[in-house]
Parts: sequence; structure tokens; C-alpha cells
Amino acid sequence: MRLTAIHQMLPNYWYGDAIGNTVTGMRQLFLEWGYQSQVYADIVHDKLSAHDYREYDTDDPSAILIYHYSTGSQVNRYALEKARNLVLMYHNVTPASFYIDYNPEAADNCLRGRDFLRRFSGKTLHAMAVSPYNARELEDVGVGPVSVVPCLVDFDGRQPSGHSPYEDGKANILFVGRISPNKNHEALIKTFYFYKKYHNPDSRLTLVGGYGPGAVYQKQMARMAQGLGLGPDDVVFAGVAPDEQIADYYRAADLFLCLSLHEGFCIPLLEAMKFQKPIVALNSTGVRDTMGGAGALVPPGAGPHEIAEMVAEVVGNKDLAARIVADQNSRLEYFSRERTVARIRRVVDQVAAAMG
Repeated sequence: MRLTAIHQMLPNYWYGDAIGNTVTGMRQLFLEWGYQSQVYADIVHDKLSAHDYREYDTDDPSAILIYHYSTGSQVNRYALEKARNLVLMYHNVTPASFYIDYNPEAADNCLRGRDFLRRFSGKTLHAMAVSPYNARELEDVGVGPVSVVPCLVDFDGRQPSGHSPYEDGKANILFVGRISPNKNHEALIKTFYFYKKYHNPDSRLTLVGGYGPGAVYQKQMARMAQGLGLGPDDVVFAGVAPDEQIADYYRAADLFLCLSLHEGFCIPLLEAMKFQKPIVALNSTGVRDTMGGAGALVPPGAGPHEIAEMVAEVVGNKDLAARIVADQNSRLEYFSRERTVARIRRVVDQVAAAMG
């Protein structure tokens, strides 16, 4: 059976996030390659267009469905039971333990997502994982064969406006990502406390990213910063920002600090590389794979005072920062659009061959 269509399905088709951008970019590729291609989803952002997932034509033997897996959504079961030729793309599901004390509903969603994943074992023609870390999780539950295919990254989507958010000469430490327990903002704030107190009082930590319903974790982090004597000009909770404003924050940063305890991939690391910013990052989960040995990597178990010393060394030593950026530039080549497109093409060809 000749492959004529490559469709995609996902629970939430969001504008500007890693999965949404990957879905949009892959659909454009499939159309350019001459395939029919549509997106099917449950919840769709106002700036995007997709069919309701229940409209998917499950009887077409010449089509494959790429299902993007990241939550405990009801769409998981629909894709598993209805898709005739199924390819799984795994973006990871955050362990529920991170959310139990802050958002029980999110914890339940994550628990269901992780439990249901093993049901795809033996049900897919092929699987893609956006990192080796994710690939290992698929292999552990018997889903395969697996190819590592990173997210398609649109570096052109974030262009600075030309207006710096800060003009006061302070050293700027930056993190971009949801205000969420797995991102470990507690360690970011404590590290900054030691950095500011013992290394550079003329400094600022900017945290760019939204937060969930009720903002329980964000409020706790704000209270913790206040309890450490850090005011709103010391730790800036910038919230959700448009692309050009996020680019301005990258441009203004002296260092990107990532201490996340769980990541499947972490695109902001690549964005920081693209903006030529030295990175200090916790060497664990998907961050280890994304960094690939580049950056200044923090060993698991390091305390905030130790990390603050690393930050101070990188910020205060321009030669060291330049060497780190050079290594990061080499690593960034691995995630070039050309290489990622070639990986997607190989998977499509393998699936087409398996279909006969």
C-alpha cells in the first residue's frame, strides 16, 4: 500500500510551544513532500487551525497518523484504538510526584499519562522520541522501534524588538520556562540568593514563563524570594511574554541558568545557545542529552552555594564564557533544521516500507 497521507493528532494544539511548533513545522514538510496532511486535536489555540480529533478518518489504509504524546488526555485512548497505521512521537510526561502538593488535577493527569503509555507497546509501526532520554522511557515500556527525532525549532520565531528590558548595568541571570515544580525554581532562587549576597550584589534573576491555575507554586516561590530578602527588582517574575520580548530577555542576559529536575528536551537551552549566552545547567534527565557535554554542567546533588560559585565564575570570566559559547555553538549544529528534517524523512521512509 503506497503512503499518500501523513496526519498528526495531539490533545492540545498550542501556539508558540514546543509541541505546537513541531506539529506545524512537520505538517509543512509533509505538504512539501507531496503528502496530504491535516492536524487533529481536542483543544486548539485561537491562532491555529485543526480538525476535531474525532473527525479523523480511521479507515484510510494509505495514511499514517503521528500521535504526539505528552499528557494523560482522553485523546490517547482514541489514537490507540482508532488509528490504523500509528506512529508515536513521545515528548515525555512529567512525573506526577512534582505536582501532588500543588495541583492534584495535574498530578492525576500525569499519572494517567505515564500509566497509559505502556499500552502502545506492540501497537505502533514506529516511534519517535525527541531525546535519547525519552527513547529510553519508550523502550522501558516496550514501545518500539524508536528513532530519536528532536523537536523542529523555529529560531526565526523569536526576534528581539531592539529595546532592552534593562538599562541599569546589572548582571542578568535568566531562566525561561513554566513556573512549575519540575523546573525547580526553588533552586534557581536560592542559587541567585547566594550569588547576589556573596559574589555580585549588582545582579538580577529574571524568570520568564506562565503558571498553572491558582498559581500555587508561583506564589510560594514569590514568598520564598521575599523571605530571603529578595525584592521584585531582584527576582523578576516576568510571566508569559510575546516572542520579541522573550528575545529581548535573552539578549539582555549574561547567563542562562537551568536547574530543572525533569525535562524531556528543554528548547530554551537551544534558544540560549542561539543567542550566544553561556549556560549553567543541571546535568540530568533530558537536559543532559540536549546539552551533549556543552555548557557548564552542574552535577546532581550540588548545593545552591556551589552553583552560585559556578555562576560567578562564568559571569566574571569573559574568556571562560566565550569558550563555553563556542562549545555550545558546536552542539547547536546537531539540532539544525537540515539534520532534523533528514531524521523525519528517514522515519517516513521506514514507515512507508513497513506498510508495503
